[in-house]
Amino acid sequence: MQSLAKILISARWPLAAMGLLVLMVCYPISQRLTMDRRVSSLFSQTDPTLVDYQSFKSAFGGNEIILVVYRDDELATTEGMDRSRIFSQQIRQLPGVAAVLSPAILNDAVKLLNPISLFKADSSVPALIRDDDPVADGLDEIFSGYTHSADHTRAAVVVMLQSFDEATTESHHAVADRLNALTETWQQNHPVSEISLVGEPVLIHDAHTLIQRDGAQLALWTVSLLSLVVLISLWDLRFVALTGLCIVWSVVATRAAMVGLGISLSLIASILTAIVTVIAVASILHLGVRFRRMRWRGHTISESVDRSLTGLLKPILWTCLTDAAGFAALLASGILPVRQFGVMIAVSALAVLLSIALFAPALMSIQGFGFRETSHRGRTRVARRLRRICFFVANRFVAHRVGVMLGSACFALLAIVLVARSETETSFLKNFRSSSRIVIDYSRVETDLGGAGVWDVVLDAPAELTPEYIDQVLALEQALREIDVDGATISKAISAADAVEVLGRSRALSLLPVPVRLAGMRDRLPAFINALISEPDLDGRRQFRIMLRSKEALPAEQKRMLIQRVNETVLQHVARWNDSAQSTESGSYVTGYYVIMARLVEQLIRDQWRCFAASIVLIWILMLMATRSVRYATAALLPNLLPVFVVLAFTASLGEKTNMGAAMIAAVSVGLSIDGSVHFLAGYRRRRVHGHSPETSASHAAAEIGVPVLLATIALVVGFSVLSTSEFVPTATFGTLVAATMATGTLINLTLLPATVSWWDQGDGTS
Repeated sequence: MQSLAKILISARWPLAAMGLLVLMVCYPISQRLTMDRRVSSLFSQTDPTLVDYQSFKSAFGGNEIILVVYRDDELATTEGMDRSRIFSQQIRQLPGVAAVLSPAILNDAVKLLNPISLFKADSSVPALIRDDDPVADGLDEIFSGYTHSADHTRAAVVVMLQSFDEATTESHHAVADRLNALTETWQQNHPVSEISLVGEPVLIHDAHTLIQRDGAQLALWTVSLLSLVVLISLWDLRFVALTGLCIVWSVVATRAAMVGLGISLSLIASILTAIVTVIAVASILHLGVRFRRMRWRGHTISESVDRSLTGLLKPILWTCLTDAAGFAALLASGILPVRQFGVMIAVSALAVLLSIALFAPALMSIQGFGFRETSHRGRTRVARRLRRICFFVANRFVAHRVGVMLGSACFALLAIVLVARSETETSFLKNFRSSSRIVIDYSRVETDLGGAGVWDVVLDAPAELTPEYIDQVLALEQALREIDVDGATISKAISAADAVEVLGRSRALSLLPVPVRLAGMRDRLPAFINALISEPDLDGRRQFRIMLRSKEALPAEQKRMLIQRVNETVLQHVARWNDSAQSTESGSYVTGYYVIMARLVEQLIRDQWRCFAASIVLIWILMLMATRSVRYATAALLPNLLPVFVVLAFTASLGEKTNMGAAMIAAVSVGLSIDGSVHFLAGYRRRRVHGHSPETSASHAAAEIGVPVLLATIALVVGFSVLSTSEFVPTATFGTLVAATMATGTLINLTLLPATVSWWDQGDGTS
């Protein structure tokens, strides 16, 4: 590395100029990077879950739905229905809205479907609420839990947004913003209260808004705190400038590379700046501490730059490569944004390495940016004390290394058992704080409308529906309602079959065949019927939809079992239909937002250990290449597997469930925590080459890396801890666990790592 360092130093100004030129070229490209807010962006295009979901969207128009729920104690009066009608009309006029369904629209449909009943009842009572009308009573029962509550004190406007062919995802979120503004006006000008907005677009919109805000906040705090730490610890503006320039260059270059690779930003991509800061500052602090030590020993600036780069280029190279490998291991995930996130951070780690090579020689060579030597002496005394403490602690652990390693192994086994017993959080709603508006809104829907979990059963149907088919669907719906998984049930199961059955309760309408009754419903409620029955395909087959409702906030195992029981029940009924049918066999599938989000988190949990294994293999190979020793590579890697298990075991022991934020920690943590190990091994091997014993080499190497590692860890822990206040729980979890993992990793690098390496090193170390 000495020759490379000399090349970088001799060409420092052309390299810096080239770096600035690249920055200017990449910046406009980086601004073209977009955010992909679609749910489909969370899955691979070949994922069966996504294939079913997209088939469902294609068959039924692709309309996203937002539910506007409000309290109106006068809903069961003509005044309440008039308000519902006004609200429905105002929402329908909003750009991006395809159709609406509300109590007022149902009320008008009852009048048209069964006009004779109007002459039999008190005209002051809305047609939908009349007990003496079997059609009204049936529709009231069907839509209870969708457009209104059973006690008629809650009303809902079901808002169907334009399909993806007519509007982009961004416009869906614009509709959500307009609805928010409109509902605020309602509450001020009408006797309604507790207005809530729920639905997939609202959840995704709020999640992205919170994550983008958190990403900006994390970037600001992390960059500010770490720049302050660099300034205080090194007291040199050159390294503050180097830190800022490396971060900006790496982020811009990474974003430009993502544009070139066709990768969009996703839910987890907003922490790019923070991760880049972590990688950059860790390396720059090592450079700064080495540079300061050389200056304190009397070397000139040019000599200090030469010695610092010569000694640290190789460790910095391997730390950036191991960081890249840890994140590249996320490519083993089945979740598309996770894979893209892994590529993004791997590229950013390489960008940090390149930025240091471009700018460090030039900035470190600038004269006159240091501060007074009196304060420098004080910091040197503090640094010496820290090194002595690190030496003493490492020496004690090295002296008792066998007992330390046995104790660590037992502790690791206990941690693995605790992690294996941890539960998974599958409710996307639990990704928000209990005090956030979205949780409050969904809780109202859970309580008043029978559950916020919305999903669907899709069945094959003949081109012309028959009474026998309607009876089969009604029997399936009843079987679905009877499912009970330790209290978790299907609170609602409705379809067009229910509408046909309700019309049959009228003496006059019961004489009409099923297709005619269905045509009447389609004429009165086109948005509802079209959302439940698809148009016939080329073979004359239709898709028939059963809308399900269940509780969203269910434990992971209950939710998994409920989805499984629904699948089993549907398959059993379809199998019986096929056995008795003389025509083409029918198919079915269960899908919907409720299902795909539950499977998303399950996939993340399964993937984390596959990614963890991939990161272990990749990092071990890199460590083997760096050290050219199986013993050193293995001895350095094994202690760094402990932090993730310790942190996850601790959270599991507190009863915390594994969410999306915790699911990525395993693979990422190894790459981040092993940075200190790379620098430790560089110092350790240097001393072994000079003939020192394993024990002495390990203790002194730990003391040498102690100051920069401790300084970087303190700043990074504080920086990532800022995320713990996020309203988006996975972001808060990720920040907290990264902070805890890095703190644990630093402790292990200064204690267990010296003990392990010195025990494992049985050679003379001179090769």
